[in-house]
Amino acid sequence: MSNSSTPYDDAFRTLLTDCSRLIIPLVNVMFDSNYSMDDAVSLFQNESFITAGNQQKKITDSNFSIGKNSKYRYHIECQSSADGTIIVRVFEYATQIAISTAVSERDTTIFDLPRSGILYLRSNSNTKEHTIVVNAPNGKSLSYTVPIVKVKDYSLDQMLNERLWFLIPFYFFNFDLNDMDMSEDKIEEMKETYKLLWSRLDEIVDGGKLTEFEKCAIKAMCDQVAEALSLTHSNVKKGVMEIMGGQVLDYEAKRVARERDIEAVKNMVYFGVSEEKILSKYSKDIYDKALDQLKQAEEELKEM
Repeated sequence: MSNSSTPYDDAFRTLLTDCSRLIIPLVNVMFDSNYSMDDAVSLFQNESFITAGNQQKKITDSNFSIGKNSKYRYHIECQSSADGTIIVRVFEYATQIAISTAVSERDTTIFDLPRSGILYLRSNSNTKEHTIVVNAPNGKSLSYTVPIVKVKDYSLDQMLNERLWFLIPFYFFNFDLNDMDMSEDKIEEMKETYKLLWSRLDEIVDGGKLTEFEKCAIKAMCDQVAEALSLTHSNVKKGVMEIMGGQVLDYEAKRVARERDIEAVKNMVYFGVSEEKILSKYSKDIYDKALDQLKQAEEELKEM
């Protein structure tokens, strides 16, 4: 049994998977770090089996590192609203990550807890950083704070100018949908906001800071989040469909990029590049797909 997943969790995980480097500015803000957008982001398994009466599979929103020689794992949870269980889940996931990376040296085992943080899509004045205290059997204690980022604290201009592009799909949480649903003027204002956003994103792409693929991914996730939030607001939903364009999760740009990667891997295999070197750049799924296509082409030639 897996834990429930919202469209917002899916948007978070999809954007992290497809456009990993976009998480870097958010990490820099959340953990006061200074990674470059050129640093490689490595994604790790985010499924764990937790025993709670029965064995239950739970999925964390992220488990990654930044940079080739990073000594830190990062773990950020995407939370649509504050509740009393989020910090327990954060620690639960953090310990599972620590277990998966544990190192034993003779009679000592080292558990490295990841740098955990929470991205709050909704928040209020009571939504604050939380301190975790772990009491050891020998009477000693470990204490650390889980930092937070609130989407409501950032204007669209800040997201664009400070490269917090990862937050853009969640900007829709800042609208009062009940109010908007009763006002055609406010729906038009929302539509104008997104028209301007698409234009600004095009400018950023033209400036070479964002790729066309990343822009399409951001727009697709904007659509997914806005559509989910407006389900019970018929007038807002109509406006969303008009401005967002009804893009789907498996957007066209993603398909094109995947096909391009498969062709690149096929060429590398043809010219004798080692499997290890190919897998250092491309996923195992892309590599296997390329091999299947090469094998199929070879079989077709034999039949001719």
